[in-house]
Amino acid sequence: MGLYIWIVNFNKLAKKRENRKFIAFLIPILALSAYLIVDKVFLIEPLRDKLAAYLPYDGGFSALIHNEDIVELNYINSKNVFLAIGTSRSVAFNGYPNVGYTRKDPFLTPQIADKMKNWEAVSIAMAGASMRLIYARLLQTLEKGWAPDFAIVEISMMSFSKNRKYKEFLKQNVIPVDFAIKHHKEFGLKAVWDILYPKMFLSYKYQFSPKNFLRLLQGEDRDWESMIVGLTDGNASYAVSKKDRKNLELGNFKDYNTLTLGTGAVYKELFEGSLAILKQEHSGNGVYVVDSEELEYLEKTIELLKAKKIPTVYWRPRVHPILNDYERMEDNWVEFNTKVLDTIRRSGAHYVDANEFPMKCDYFQDVGHLSRRCYTELSSFLLPVR
Repeated sequence: MGLYIWIVNFNKLAKKRENRKFIAFLIPILALSAYLIVDKVFLIEPLRDKLAAYLPYDGGFSALIHNEDIVELNYINSKNVFLAIGTSRSVAFNGYPNVGYTRKDPFLTPQIADKMKNWEAVSIAMAGASMRLIYARLLQTLEKGWAPDFAIVEISMMSFSKNRKYKEFLKQNVIPVDFAIKHHKEFGLKAVWDILYPKMFLSYKYQFSPKNFLRLLQGEDRDWESMIVGLTDGNASYAVSKKDRKNLELGNFKDYNTLTLGTGAVYKELFEGSLAILKQEHSGNGVYVVDSEELEYLEKTIELLKAKKIPTVYWRPRVHPILNDYERMEDNWVEFNTKVLDTIRRSGAHYVDANEFPMKCDYFQDVGHLSRRCYTELSSFLLPVR
């Protein structure tokens, strides 16, 4: 009898252990299944826009995402072609300089205008681009077998900021997976994994977390996101093409002269207002810090252009004086100068600051973008024509 009771108890105990093992095995499976189901909620656009830590956008990066051809080469009318690489501040080079407008540009001397008529550009710039994206786009371009006569690489201070609110988006969601895998040696395995992983898990791609969700429920100001979406979706404010050469040569510009704006509504909205948004988007905690990964891709860009033997100048874009003053604040400038600019200097590459050029043209589209009407004169300081 005692043996029987012992056997019964032993069987019950064994069964409990089996049940526990089964439950222990089942829990992670159920948890993973639940996570994957919740993860797919991000396929529903209205919910995604509410739950995501940042708004999804990719319009300004379509050339990189879809690996589009450099069709602008088909519309070149000049002898020499330079390549413009950078952010939205380099997009306008695709239209200016051009032969028709160069002839009548009021900011050029006759001698400089005569030299500039031989130059046009192809821009592979992207709104909000980081150095990793710039490097990827440069790789794509050079793979097509075209060698420019000259190259200008924009060194925008904010492109190197570690605190950019959409830094992870730029690292993970723009470079095509097949392109990253093909160039795993150039990018490194970690960068390839950074690109591949978000494609599998949408909640990671859109940076969902309970903390982010509560933050959005509390109504956090997302003006900076609206600005970036407007800037990148089609890049409508800055997109120019030589297909529309007649319009480019007419010289119809929508901009503002920085010396005549004063403190009116336009000045407060386009200059003071957009500066406040840029500060929030790039360094919300007020501290400008250079991202070491961006430095790595700056070095890769320098090495690639040197290897291709393409004459290159690295330039800091000309911005509105109030943004220039902010970027040149002591703490900001020391960080940028000792890390980014010293990297360029150590490489032996040529660097210039467009804010120091004695330019006559002082028109701006907004706090961070020079007017297109100034790009011909700007080009004359960047190219070997003076």
